[in-house]
Amino acid sequence: MYSIKPVTEKNRALVDKQILESWAGPYVAVKGRLHDTRSHPGFAAFIGRKLAGYILYNIADNECEITVLESLREKQGIGSALVHAVIQETKNSGLKRIWLITTNDNTRAIRFYQRFGFTLKGVYINAMEEARKLKPGIPLTGCDGIPLAHEFEFEMVL
Repeated sequence: MYSIKPVTEKNRALVDKQILESWAGPYVAVKGRLHDTRSHPGFAAFIGRKLAGYILYNIADNECEITVLESLREKQGIGSALVHAVIQETKNSGLKRIWLITTNDNTRAIRFYQRFGFTLKGVYINAMEEARKLKPGIPLTGCDGIPLAHEFEFEMVL
């Protein structure tokens, strides 16, 4: 079983290390801008003392943007528990909208967010060209060899 805890000074280094490994972090490119994930609040899932997943978000313009979500153990409910934690935090803050960007190649994430109740808000054609100017290490192909080209915006209105 896992536990969900806020990202704190005690566990931040684990999350930052994993973002570096998984995302060539700490920066993620979203809609033509870079986010420094080291400054974003979030939640982490642990199995014992081992990191099992994390979610980071950014509050701006009275909205909550999920900037990074990664479950290191698939199909155990970790991703869902992390999203639920952000939804609760967003509600507690009195905010009415959660949104995120994923890329066209990430079909697993697209299915996950739609099953979760997020709706497709926008598609940004060839947005990854601009993202590569900000973060040149973004590959040309992504999951399953799909060309990494577009950003999909999903939202949940609370």
